[in-house]
Amino acid sequence: AHVEAPISGSMILAGVLLKLGGYGLLRIFEYLMNIGMVINMLWLSISLVGGFLVSLMCLRQVDMKALIAYSSVAHMGLVVGGLMTLNT
Repeated sequence: AHVEAPISGSMILAGVLLKLGGYGLLRIFEYLMNIGMVINMLWLSISLVGGFLVSLMCLRQVDMKALIAYSSVAHMGLVVGGLMTLNT
């Protein structure tokens, strides 16, 4: 969606709509506490490694829209990693 949208639309997608997924995860945090204790280290590891690798992809990107999309993915990886610490 980022590549097809104009740059202003990509900014709105990155700034508002994608972060609503993090808010949704925060809303179901109570349920994640119950079932997430078993596999939280797996989620944490995958999200942090994925965020790091996508950040490296951002360094080589020349297309501005693709850069916004990749940086949004990297940021959401860090958000999920932070949530999976299961710290209240």
